[in-house]
Amino acid sequence: MPPPAPAAPPVVDGPSSPGAPVVAPRARHRAAREPWPERVRIGLLWPLFAVVVVGLVGARMLRGLPLPGDGALAAPAFAVARGTTDLAPLSPEGLAAVHTAVYATVTRAFERHAGLVAAERELLLVVLVLSAVLLWRTARRLGVPDAGCAVGVLAFGAVPVLVPLHAVASPAALAVPWLLLAAWLLTSWLRPAGEHDAATGSLLGRVPVAVGLLAAVAVVLAVLLAPDVLLLLVAGAATAAAGRGDPARRAAAAAGGVLLLTGGRALVQRWAPEAADPARWGADRTGVLVASGLLLAVGVLAAVLLPRLRPLAVALAAAALLSVAPPAERVAALLLCLPIAALLVAALGTLAAARLGRPVLARPRARLVVALAGALALLAVGGVAAAGLSGTPRSDFGAAADAELVGWLGEQLPEDAVVTADPGLTAQLVHAGADPDRVLPTTDVPVPASTAPSAPVLQITSGSAPTGGTPVARFGPGGDLVVTDPGAVPATPEQLETRQQLGAALLANPTNRFPAAGAELLTQGRVDPRLLTLLAGVGAQYGVGVDSLPAVAGEPADTPVRQAVVATVDDKALATDPAAAERFRGWLGAQKEPYVPDRISEVPGGLLIGYDLVRDPDALVTAPRR
Repeated sequence: MPPPAPAAPPVVDGPSSPGAPVVAPRARHRAAREPWPERVRIGLLWPLFAVVVVGLVGARMLRGLPLPGDGALAAPAFAVARGTTDLAPLSPEGLAAVHTAVYATVTRAFERHAGLVAAERELLLVVLVLSAVLLWRTARRLGVPDAGCAVGVLAFGAVPVLVPLHAVASPAALAVPWLLLAAWLLTSWLRPAGEHDAATGSLLGRVPVAVGLLAAVAVVLAVLLAPDVLLLLVAGAATAAAGRGDPARRAAAAAGGVLLLTGGRALVQRWAPEAADPARWGADRTGVLVASGLLLAVGVLAAVLLPRLRPLAVALAAAALLSVAPPAERVAALLLCLPIAALLVAALGTLAAARLGRPVLARPRARLVVALAGALALLAVGGVAAAGLSGTPRSDFGAAADAELVGWLGEQLPEDAVVTADPGLTAQLVHAGADPDRVLPTTDVPVPASTAPSAPVLQITSGSAPTGGTPVARFGPGGDLVVTDPGAVPATPEQLETRQQLGAALLANPTNRFPAAGAELLTQGRVDPRLLTLLAGVGAQYGVGVDSLPAVAGEPADTPVRQAVVATVDDKALATDPAAAERFRGWLGAQKEPYVPDRISEVPGGLLIGYDLVRDPDALVTAPRR
């Protein structure tokens, strides 16, 4: 007996299509709604929220403490923007500077931030979030479900728990999104599991020319920014080759891969050398070893359990080993390992959930409980990240110290004085407002010390003062910015005695008045001879009342005082008697060099008069006059 024929679809006759089969209105409405869950999945909330958590964790970089390597990207980029750099454009540093300069130009980051380091941290945060998004989309194309993608993204952003790799100002940080972009482009043509190209055995289908070109450009940029990418490519290609063919070909591919990796490590170190000092990016050797060990473990585990991703796993393990191989730890290799490790963690988590959770997840109620537990766990992680961000101390990354130093340079030095600093610090000071014609980068040839008592050539360093010079100013909470005069001339015993005698004579005049602290400075000979002589002259003619002898902010306590607040002249208060203040200004302007004050300004106590910092003020006073 033949089976019954299927029911015919409902038919609606009409003038436009008489007799044509048409879906009933209710069925048509239901069919229109069916594709909606395919276009927008509720599971997208998992990786989206994971990206938000990574952004919150990364945002701590905008507030966190300064690192020794800060400015390595922004300082050259600022020089590129000003057209004053000599970096090779295709070197890792030069290409990274171009990337940073383009970002700063488009977003006006240099204008929006008070310091270059803050603009650099903003760029690193943008790179981190962009890399997290590309990591998510690449993992999704590899077949990882949404929950697994969220695990991988969280693993990628959790690195600062061990070492502050995401805040490292290295060209390799900019290579990570290019590498992930290439992976995302190529995985769009990935063959399903178990399928290979019949001729080449490749997992990739026929890649369109445009996609292939874009992926090639991304890989080239990643290699130029971080030559360690070559090690990943060699290790992955050797593993893929060793997985096909007869045993002899596999052994040859493995041996060739080892030789290429060994030689490539030496080549990469010469191409983009890195000093063996993890402290330059805020880490220690223990943290580097722990991070490398975890990356190696993930690579080995994935190579065993994920045959389809074995080339990636072996590349990760090889790069993790080479990152700590002598002669130097390579932070670039560690940075490049992070997205690969995150992809493998996502795949391993998916595999573990499939194998261990199959009996549990067979029941709908169990699946609901697991989903709710995962959502609560993700929300808890987000809460911890938000709390950690709010509790992170704010830092201006030295912008206030740079501004103080720039103000001191403009107010306390002669117009023909020159200061030198390393290129990075020079860029920071110029960005803070320093005159680029007076703040020059230190060259390989030492700057000779000027023999003139004025017009000093000073050196600015970050950290400890260099040997062979006298610190004349310090700025920053810990005195991190040090201004040194390599040719400072200390006062001789005879000159110091002359100062003390003149100060005692000034105090002995009953028409002169000084505070107790100022009298002590005069007695000890710690007043600049130009100021001392000027006060002695006005005191002898009219009588002078000095409100204070304030030190210049940032200068050491033993520096001779070069400024005074004059309150009265001839018993007339300068603060309340404009005519007396104007007469005193005229008297000051009539003096001869070197006694003419460099600065005269009104302050609450009277008139502040001051002199520039010079190398040998006693020589200026005793020099013969024409």
